[in-house]
This record gives sequence, C-alpha cells and structure tokens, in this order.
Amino acid sequence: MRSRDIGLTAVFTALYALLTVALGNLSYSWIQVRVSDALLPLSYLYGLPAVIGVTVGCIVANFFSPVGVIDVIFGSIANLVASLLSWKLAFKKKTLACIYPVLVVSAVVPLYLAWFFGVPYWLVLLSVFVGEFISCVLLGYPLLAALEKYKKK
Repeated sequence: MRSRDIGLTAVFTALYALLTVALGNLSYSWIQVRVSDALLPLSYLYGLPAVIGVTVGCIVANFFSPVGVIDVIFGSIANLVASLLSWKLAFKKKTLACIYPVLVVSAVVPLYLAWFFGVPYWLVLLSVFVGEFISCVLLGYPLLAALEKYKKK
C-alpha cells in the first residue's frame, strides 16, 4: 500500500469510529440510523483504503456497542462485505454502490439484534433497512456524488 492509501485508511477508520461512537443513541439499538454507514458507498470511489477503513472503524466502534462481541464480529463482517460489493460490483453506478450496503447490512444485522433485544425479527429488519436507507442512500449518495466531482479535478 502506498502512504496515501494508508492515510486514507486511517481517515476512514477514524471517521467511522468517531461518528458511530459520538452518535451513540442513534448507532447502538435495534432502531438505528448509523450515520457513519454513509461512508460505506465511498468504497466505490476510494477502493481498498475505504473498505479497510470502514471495516476497522466498525470493529473499533462496536467495542462500545451494548451488543458486545457479536456486534464486533458480525457487524464488521457485514461492513466488509457491503463495502467490497460497493467497490467491486457497482459497475460505474453510484446507485448500486449505495444500495449494496443497505441490502447486506439489512440482511445480517437484524439476525443478531432481534435475538439480543428480544424483538421480532421482521421489526428489526424493517428498522435496520430504513436506517441503512437513510444513511447509505439519502446521506451516502450525495456525499459520494460531491466527492466524485471533487476527486475528478
């Protein structure tokens, strides 16, 4: 990895962890809007440094989660898969880069949150889906579009 890539990885790690922990009430419940997940689609633009950064940032942030080690492991795996898909399978389509994280995180996270909080799975699925849609599409897409314009210059 080049030093620029290492720096980008550190920035993504710090941003993800800071946003998640600082917005704790929004980030750590079965009803959640994890604002930091707006960074997941940025893997489309920044590649491997973003993938590694949001994954490591999720590991760090989830140590503060009330769900504990389950969230550290499975939440981080969900972020890894989601950001890899945004990077490798978006096929030059920003919309796909934003949709993949919504689908992946909404498929994985409710499985353990429903069990941990004792809430019906479908309710957690709906909640996580809406939260991820807000984070990745409503926040992530404009962020991705703005940074893409800036990066081209």
